[in-house]
Order: sequence, then structure tokens, then C-alpha cells
Amino acid sequence: MNAATLLTIATLLPLASFVLLVFLGKRLGNPLAGWVGTAFIVGSFACSMLALLVWLPTSGVPDAQVIRTGEETVRAPIQLRIPWIPTGAGIGQARAGYLDLGIYVDSLTIAMFAMITLVAAAVHVFSLGYMAGDKRFPRFFTYLSLFCFSMLGLVIGGTLLHLFVFWELVGLCSYLLIGFWYEKKSASNAAIKAFVTNRIGDFGFLIGLGILFYHLGNVTLPDVWRLLDVSKMGADGAITLPNGVVFGGTLLTVMGIGLFFGAVGKSAQFPLHVWLPDAMEGPTPVSALIHAATMVAAGVYLVGRIFPILTPDARLFIAIIGVTTLTMAALIALVQSDIKKVLAYSTLSQLGYMILAMGIGSWVGGLFHLITHAFFKALLFLGSGSVIYAAHHEQELPQYGGLWRKIPWTALTFGIAVLAIAGTGIAGVGFAGFYSKDMIVRDAGAFSTWMTSDPKRSGWFWAFFLLPTAIAYVTAFYMTRCWMLTFWGKPRNKHVYDHAQERPVMFVPLIALAVLSIVGGFPGLLGAREMIANSTKEATALIRRTEPTFNGFAAMWNPDGSHSEAGAGKGGAAHAIHTRAQAQEHGEHLMHTWVGWAFLVGIGLGAAMYWRGYGIANALMKVPPLRWLHAWLYRRMYFDELYRFVFIGVTMFFAYLAAWFDRFVVDGVVNGAATLTRMTADLVGLNDRVVVDGSVTGVANAARGMGAMVRNPTSGRIRLYVTLLVGAVSLGVVSAIIITLSR
Repeated sequence: MNAATLLTIATLLPLASFVLLVFLGKRLGNPLAGWVGTAFIVGSFACSMLALLVWLPTSGVPDAQVIRTGEETVRAPIQLRIPWIPTGAGIGQARAGYLDLGIYVDSLTIAMFAMITLVAAAVHVFSLGYMAGDKRFPRFFTYLSLFCFSMLGLVIGGTLLHLFVFWELVGLCSYLLIGFWYEKKSASNAAIKAFVTNRIGDFGFLIGLGILFYHLGNVTLPDVWRLLDVSKMGADGAITLPNGVVFGGTLLTVMGIGLFFGAVGKSAQFPLHVWLPDAMEGPTPVSALIHAATMVAAGVYLVGRIFPILTPDARLFIAIIGVTTLTMAALIALVQSDIKKVLAYSTLSQLGYMILAMGIGSWVGGLFHLITHAFFKALLFLGSGSVIYAAHHEQELPQYGGLWRKIPWTALTFGIAVLAIAGTGIAGVGFAGFYSKDMIVRDAGAFSTWMTSDPKRSGWFWAFFLLPTAIAYVTAFYMTRCWMLTFWGKPRNKHVYDHAQERPVMFVPLIALAVLSIVGGFPGLLGAREMIANSTKEATALIRRTEPTFNGFAAMWNPDGSHSEAGAGKGGAAHAIHTRAQAQEHGEHLMHTWVGWAFLVGIGLGAAMYWRGYGIANALMKVPPLRWLHAWLYRRMYFDELYRFVFIGVTMFFAYLAAWFDRFVVDGVVNGAATLTRMTADLVGLNDRVVVDGSVTGVANAARGMGAMVRNPTSGRIRLYVTLLVGAVSLGVVSAIIITLSR
């Protein structure tokens, strides 16, 4: 059984769990529904591990499954294309005239599967204890299963269309899980906020995807990499496609930034970062899954997959967004009092490191940090969940203190995660975060050195090294603060302290993740960095069969190829930079000089300031500038208020203006016309009633009177007729006699 088959099974197992729990979840009840969901995701993890074992060896493998490039042999990526929608002629399609779905399996795919299924399995096991008393326990595991299926389907996707379909499904699942406790207004609002904010990013994604589809007719990954290899850009920045169509440099940049905006939403980068801290309203295991292995990881993964088609300008834009996010989020995390909010902004900052890495060309560094970060961030969130559970769902750091005595396993594993995220390491050996973060900072130093070695370029490029370096110190400080205020010192809430206790089903996954937070980045041990690096070799070898000049995964720091000795020393460079290797060497030197002891300084300052709780911090808050700075950071730099005013406020203003116009102008015209019509109708009615009806009624009354006069003599009685006849005859005789006598 090959790796692609195993990964397909790993993807479908959570889907099977979802379908089973949809129909039988309530009948299975608690805890059986949870064990079913957990068993299926553990099965996915087992399949991922088998795929890893099948994939790693290249010796003795059939020639069809490997590519030999000189003395090196790499695995041939596995592609499966499924023609889906007829589109007409295109470029580079497996079957002309169709938009494809399908899968693409390489070393990166397998590494991502191993990480996602491992973290998801740990979250499922932890949730068995954390969600045990929840009334919607089966539904929770139903949603978790769909979430895992969505993320695995996204990673195995071989086309950008396939990726986008599961991209949207991931967004739906996050909406369902963030708002899981929908009876809480804050939770339902957070879910809506996350969903709407991501729709903004996805709009950019659709623009980029539309540009790609319009020009290429298909969006299969290897075809896109080969056709839009930005290393082949001409002097005008354009790429000429095989069909003669010229893909302009500006359009390429717009397309890349559009696709990247999907990642800005999913990975919560500035300025769409505001949804992620509010997502803490969901259950803590959901926070662990979102922040470590699923939703936010999807954005970084997307940037990794589109890296070869990003122009230098697009990459510079990405780097700026990354360095802005990592700096801003770390500063906000310094003063947060909610333990989950501290970790949320920590996630934002670490994602900023990954996005920065993509922008400066450290493709391996960014994805390597994505893997290692998943281990210690899942550990941090599950550890915070253990603390919150022990503290009866109290999340405020001021209510903790001294908890290491009550929940020692949580305190120990949380401390390991703190050391990992702080980049703790000595003499080249350290925790997982040490290897990946140092790799990014080293490459940032090399990038800054190279860019400022050209006298045509500004020295501000040093910000790409200086800010990540400074934030390395800040990260160690605020994470130490979080640990000290939670576990060290005297209890600040006696009730919380007295009733705190651990559950074995919850701290067992913490121990497993703690081990990975220690060894997960060690070179050659788990091979994450090597597998990520191999994926570039595999793609390059595959494409060079038909495109020998393909070089899409190159860093491309200096797109015009120029660098000058005249710029030596500018911006802090110690010597002339002639080659990329010299820039790398200088970046290595800068990293060891400025970042090597950042963890020790940050941890030391954090421990010293919070050794006795809030005492020193409260004293500092009496200084007005610090108090104002604290308030600004505590309120998240007022981004929520700013967006509420600029977007919601302005929208509401125009809504009220439109309502006023509708009420007084539109309705006024309509109501005025109606009033005039009613008055006219009243006049017409009066004329009809008095004149027309009066005439008709008068004629009728006259006719009725005449009829009455005529009717009175004709009563139908014979006596009356005889009497009248006799009377008339008598009257006639009497009249004749009188006339005769008068003569």
C-alpha cells in the first residue's frame, strides 16, 4: 500500500467518524461517542505514521517512484488528478478542457499529516476529560471529526481549487466550534466575528484564484509552479506563457497578494488578526486544535504551496505583514490577564514569524516552525485547559498562584512548553522551538544583510532582523510571566487553590506533547526539517523533467541580481557581501550574537519581576507613561474600537442615514401621494354620493310617487271597483240633472 492510499484512508476516517456520530452520537452518549471519535482519529494517526515509514526509504524502491538527480535520489511526488468541470482549452492540464480536483503527496504532505493527526489525537483524548460533563458531548466530537477531515483534505489537495473547497469547510467548522456554547452571547459573537473576518480574507483568495484560472485554465499545483515560476520573470517583470499570453508583473503581484490574503484571514495576520483572541470563547480543546494544527496552520501551509509563484514585491509585502504581526501581538501579550488571551496573542506572534519567513525566502524555516510550534502550542493550550478545569473555569491570572503544588504534571509540562516557545538552547542543542525560530532569525539576518549590501536599497530592511530578534526576548519574558503567575508563589484565590486537581486522562496527552516539545525539532531525530527541505527537491526534480530551468523555490532576495561592494558596511553589515553564502554566514553570526541568549534574558527578567506575584508590576504601573502604555496594550491597541468606529460605526451611520431617507423622503413621497390620492378619492366620492346618487335617487323617488298614485286606485278589490263605478255613474247622473235644471 503506497503513501497516497494510506493518507487517503487517514483523511476519510474522520469523515466516517463524523457520519457515524451525526446519526448515532446521541444514542452512543457520553463517553462512548467521544471514544468513537478518538478511535477514528488515532486510526488516522496510525495511517500517517505508516505512510511516513513507507515514504522515507528511497533505496530498493521501484524506479517509477523515485527521481534520480545526479548522485541524489528523491521520492517522486504522487499526483492524482480528477477532471471535474468542463472549462475549454487550458494550459498544462492532465486532461484539456477540465478543471481538476485531486491529490498531491510529497514529503511536506506526509509531515503535515503526521503533525495534524498527532495533535488532533491528543486533543481528542484531552477532551474526553475536559468535556465530560457537557450536555452536548456527542455533538462536540462530531464537530471535531469534521474539523479534522477538513484540514486533512486541505493538506492532501493537489490543486488550489481542491484546497479552496476544504479551506471553506475548515472555516465552517471553526464557526461551529468557536460558537459551540452558543447560549453565551460572547461565544456566538466570536463565532460570527471569526466567520465574517475570514470571508474578507477569502475574498482576496478568490480574486487571486480567479486570475490564475482565467490565464491558465487550471490550478493544479505542479502546473502552476512550472508555468508561473517567478525565477523566469523578464526584465519587465512579466512571464510569457506557452500559449503566448503575457502574464504581467503587476498582475502576478496582485494575484500573489490576493492568494496571500486568504492566509491573512485564516492565520489571523494584521489587519485581520482581531478574530483569533475572541475565538477563545470556544472550549479550550478547540483553541488548541485551531491554534496548533488546523485553521491557523492552513494559512501558512497555503503560502508555502504558492511560494514559487510569489513575485519579489509580493514576498516583500508578505514579510512586512509578518513582521508587523509578530511585533504587535507579542507586545499585547505582555499585559493580558486571561491565560488563554496570552496564548492567543502568542500564537499570533509565532504565526508572524512563519509569515515573515515566507516573505524573506526562508520557505523551510517557516514550515519547520509551523511543525514545532504545533507541538508546544498544543501543549500550552491543553495545559491552560487543565488549569482552567482545575480552577473551575476561572481564566484570570490574578486568581491563580501556587498551583504547581496541586497540579504538578500540568505545571511541569507547561514549563517545558514555555522553554520551547522561548527558544531555549545551548551549544546548538535545545528545545523544539530553538531550532525553527533560530533558523528564521538567521535567515532574516542574511536577508537584511544581502538587501542592505546594495547601495540602492534603504537600511530599513534591517527591521526584518531587528524586530524578530527583539521579540525573541519579549516572548521569553511574557511566557515566563504566564507560568509564574499561574503556578508560582502564594495562592491569590484560596477557593480556586483548595479545589484544584488533575485528571489522568487530561495530563497524559500533556506528557506526550511535552516530549515532542523537547525533541520535535532536533535535526535527524524526527526529520521534520529534512522532510520539508526534501519536498522542494521533489517538486523541483519533478518539474525539471519538462522544465529544466525551473527554480521556483529559490529565495530570490535580489530579483535584479545586483549587489555591490560599495554597499559594504551599510546598515550594519561588517564586510562586503559578494555571495549569498556570505550573507548566510553573516546572518548566522548575527543570530548567535543577538539571539543566542535571548531565552535566558527573557526568562530571567520574567522570573525576577513576578517572583512575588504582581508586586513589582503594580509598582511600575504607578508611573503614568507605563500606566498609559499598559492600558493601550491591555485594550489590544484599540484595534477593536478602531474597527468598530471605522467599519461598524460608519456602516451604522450610513444605515441610519438610509433609514432616515427611507422614512422621510421615500416614505414621505409615497405617503404624500397616498394622501393626495385619498383626498381626490374623497371628493370623487362626495360628487358620486351627492350629485350622481342624488340625481338617480330623485328620479327614482318621483317614479315611486307616481307609481304610488297609480297603485292606490288599483287595489284589486271588486267592492271598491263597484263602489267607484256606482259613485261615478251617480256623480254623472247628478251632474246631468243639475245641468238640465239650470237651463
